[in-house]
Amino acid sequence: MLLIFFALAVFLFLYPLVIYPPLIWILARLFPQAVRKSRPADLPTVTVIVPAHNEEAVISQKIQNTLSLDYPREKLEIMIASDGSTDRTVALARGFVDPSLFLLDFPVRRGKLSVLSDAVVRARGEILLLTDASALLRPDALLRLVENFSDPGVGCVSGRYVIARDVTPHLDGRGESERGYFEFEVFQRRQESLFHSTLGAHGAGYALRRNLFPELPSGTINDDFVIPMLILSRGYRTVYEDRAVVAEAHLATSRGEFRRRIRISHGNFQQIGLLLPALGLKNFRALFVFLSHKVIRAFQPFYLLLIFVLSAILGGPVFGGFFALQAIFYLAGTGGFLVSRPGRLFSVPLYFLMGNAAILYGFFRQIRPGKSSFRPQWEKS
Repeated sequence: MLLIFFALAVFLFLYPLVIYPPLIWILARLFPQAVRKSRPADLPTVTVIVPAHNEEAVISQKIQNTLSLDYPREKLEIMIASDGSTDRTVALARGFVDPSLFLLDFPVRRGKLSVLSDAVVRARGEILLLTDASALLRPDALLRLVENFSDPGVGCVSGRYVIARDVTPHLDGRGESERGYFEFEVFQRRQESLFHSTLGAHGAGYALRRNLFPELPSGTINDDFVIPMLILSRGYRTVYEDRAVVAEAHLATSRGEFRRRIRISHGNFQQIGLLLPALGLKNFRALFVFLSHKVIRAFQPFYLLLIFVLSAILGGPVFGGFFALQAIFYLAGTGGFLVSRPGRLFSVPLYFLMGNAAILYGFFRQIRPGKSSFRPQWEKS
């Protein structure tokens, strides 16, 4: 019986990491659903919404970057939505004079979700582009996103997030590991998009039809995942546009990165309860991707704990040796956290250990009593 539990735990751990990626690649080639992309002669109007809280360090560059997009200016509306900023964010934004640029200055901080919802009500564009203040879009990114909406079945399009080396002062071992993880994610998103739909979007930059912007439950954490998934639950596709590149600096410390991952993990468990009933059995392809990529993967630390404990209980040369290897790996990850600049030897176990510890923390944050009082404001890393 212990061997059965051990084998099941190993399978569930390996499935989203080793089995699912080649499986979705095969399915995407056997049963593809290509998006009918084209660039219409009469481009749709677009509202770019930039939620911002104390972004004085990046807001000027963000506005300049958005104004330089390769898109007809008469078709473009840019909204800087300040969520109770107490620095020079609002003053710097007011320094730009352009007929397509609008500032929404909300003096009281209420959270990103409230700011987004208010901005959407004021938006006039047929398409919304939601993008972070610290993210820089390549000039053709908006055009590439818009091309996908020529397909009436597409409701949301995610751009491709990259870590920008030219604006990142130092990409240490943690940053290299994160960059590798994102490349792994990009590969899966491409295949899922070809098969049917990718899961969520990169918050740095994604577009959607304005009339599909959903009403979000209060306290929603991972809005850049829940918004596309609720659009998906209404029968539209959420696709991945590899050519719409959005770059951002990697500046997170280990502590800040850990906090960010806890928040994402908390949101993952929150959205499982929200989105499984919404998806239901209406679309088997979407449900298969969600279960494989998100639900099974969300419980990864529990599989690892079971594998670790059962290895010790089963004992013997094989399981005892496997237990020792796990212990060494976890000790290396702990060691990487204790040093300021871990090398490659420590960066992979550190990234792995931090990710799984954050998942556990997020799980208990979600199930704890009084979780409904969670403050729906963004937490900077």
